Amino acid sequence: MRFIGRLLLLVIIVLVVGVVGLSFVDLGRFSPQIEAAAQKATGRALKIDGRLHIGISLQPELIAEKVSFANADWGSRPEMVKADRLALKIDVLPLLKGQVALKSVELDGADIYVETDKTGKGNWEFGAAPAEAAPKAGGGPALAGVPNVAISNLKITYRDGKTKKVTTADFQKVSIAQKAGGIHATIEGDVNGSTIAFDSDVFQSAGDISLKDASVTVAGTSAKGDLTLALGGAKPSISGALASPKFDLTPFTKGDGGSKTKGGPVFSRDPLPLDQLSAADADVTVSIASLVFGKVELTNVKLPVKLRDGQLNAPLSAAYRGVPINAAVTANGGSRAVSLDARTTSLDLGQLFKDLDVTDLLSVKADIAAKLNGRGKSLHDIAASLNGMTNLATGEGTVNSKMFATVSGDLATALIPSGANTDKAKLVCALSAFSFQGGVGTSRALAVETDSLITTGGGTINLGTEQIDLLLKPKPKNPSLVSLAFPIRVSGSLSAPSAGLDKAGAAMGVATAVGGVALTGGVGALLPLMSSGNEGAAGSGGCAKLAAAAAQDSGGVGGTVKGVGSAVGGAAEGVGGAVKGIGEGIGGLFGK
Repeated sequence: MRFIGRLLLLVIIVLVVGVVGLSFVDLGRFSPQIEAAAQKATGRALKIDGRLHIGISLQPELIAEKVSFANADWGSRPEMVKADRLALKIDVLPLLKGQVALKSVELDGADIYVETDKTGKGNWEFGAAPAEAAPKAGGGPALAGVPNVAISNLKITYRDGKTKKVTTADFQKVSIAQKAGGIHATIEGDVNGSTIAFDSDVFQSAGDISLKDASVTVAGTSAKGDLTLALGGAKPSISGALASPKFDLTPFTKGDGGSKTKGGPVFSRDPLPLDQLSAADADVTVSIASLVFGKVELTNVKLPVKLRDGQLNAPLSAAYRGVPINAAVTANGGSRAVSLDARTTSLDLGQLFKDLDVTDLLSVKADIAAKLNGRGKSLHDIAASLNGMTNLATGEGTVNSKMFATVSGDLATALIPSGANTDKAKLVCALSAFSFQGGVGTSRALAVETDSLITTGGGTINLGTEQIDLLLKPKPKNPSLVSLAFPIRVSGSLSAPSAGLDKAGAAMGVATAVGGVALTGGVGALLPLMSSGNEGAAGSGGCAKLAAAAAQDSGGVGGTVKGVGSAVGGAAEGVGGAVKGIGEGIGGLFGK
């Protein structure tokens, strides 16, 4: 027994001495054979310009330094992969059975360049790959066979050969460590200058892979939750929930504004990936306490996303400055159809415009509703095919006098009373109702009333050609100022419309242009939108009062509106039928 012990000790000493000795031996003479094997397998050159040796360890560790792998012959740089150091640790026992089992992989200072050519072929394609047996149902990657991975100072660049767009990622750390029943994965770095981080426990059960206590951070915005990816069915399916205390969209939109040119297209013609909706199923709920875009903040955001057989349903609920907003988005990947159903009441529209840096000339709350649907391969196609309607009605507020400049400088001066608030006018009512058919929105109601002026109008907004053509007809409440009010034509591209005096309207005469049906049609069209139970901004503002007065004078919505009393200072006939038609079309988007 003592002899056997001494023999084992001697064997161990010999092995240790052998391993230590090999660690000092440069195996560079084997590099040509390794490079030749890689060339035969891939058709690309593999170069080991540094040392190739075995590291001291209880398990054999092959270390290669200054390694490079050639790019495709059409590539934009010579090397596809460069690395300062690559270390592979191998399990000994499987070697006795002729098997190679990696225990760990260490990579440092790697620079990986991934790109496609003009036809979409990737530089990672090495030619025809040998046929592989189809994976069994319920199969998937086996986490138990994943080696420990430690990567530092990794740079990955992706270049799209069609668009020439380049995306760069720099990762300071990428690690995969074995954990009971699964692995623990960590990623730290940045993509195109935006910091990203990922940390999660990953487990596998049959064909499912689950992320537990997953944490994702992008550009300072983080989300946590649990997700499960099911791979055993006919298509991948993801389910779970993610929550974020604050999600800032601002960093993801930087630079977009610079690409817009005055008068240029509003809706992109780039293809949308709607056909990819059928690639997977999903049932994921996203909760965000604070969703930020610039100065705009939405709170209590709930977005349950359901995707099945190419059909997407995403009903969104949120709040802007305490006011609830609800919007349901649906999309069908097969038919490329998209729909939106959105509504809110008493939204602080003036503050929203201010937060969006649109204008600070308005202070008012509004009820807004939109029900639209379209189809197509791009945003432009969808906009050009839109059907449905949009509605807006405000409560009382204030408007800056500068907004009257499009009517007449002299008129603006006369209409705004003198005193401390010479730059303000009282907004009594504003309403807009557009009906869309084939991408063309036709005004069904368009009116604005201040304490001194009533402006009505009509026209079209063509989303296909991205052109607007509206005629606004202002009428001062002070009869002595009527001669100063001329019809205003707003026309041109959606991104850069222009406004000016309408010569045809002026030639007809102001009294004809702004009187009669043109004056009261907009106000009358509001009647079907209002209800006694409506607690929105429009229901409690000047529009409701004006509508009530009109209803009392006319004997009801279905009858003929004969006047709107002294509140409007004009009369109209023959509006009842139009009002009834508008009411039926709108279908009570506001109120019940």
